[in-house]
Amino acid sequence: MISPQRDLVTSAIQTLNVITDVPVFDDTVDNDTDYPQINVSTGTTSNSQRSKNEQRSSYTLYIDYFDIKDNDHGLMMDTCFSIREYLKYLRLSNYICTSLAFNQTETTDTSTDQSLWHVNITIDYYITEKAFI
Repeated sequence: MISPQRDLVTSAIQTLNVITDVPVFDDTVDNDTDYPQINVSTGTTSNSQRSKNEQRSSYTLYIDYFDIKDNDHGLMMDTCFSIREYLKYLRLSNYICTSLAFNQTETTDTSTDQSLWHVNITIDYYITEKAFI
């Protein structure tokens, strides 16, 4: 059976591939030379129990969007808006998930040879891992 985290990343990548032509990678792929690009990963996990009949956990999805600073910034912002809107209603293949909140920050990344826009979008989800009927 696929883990909730892997299902979350896989479903997010599939959704992003539908809404944008920007290459999308998960955190296991090291691709730091081609821009623009979007990287998807998960982070913080905590367990919670909503009722005695189900087990829910909270997961954070990280979307890192990098683009060359000279490229059309308006297009990047439109894409980020679409990403937030579509991922609010993300459907997983094996689990039930509900988005809770999102945050978006934008910085200039000068750690590479080129100056880059770096937009980080974080979205928190509750994922029902087990339901007892």
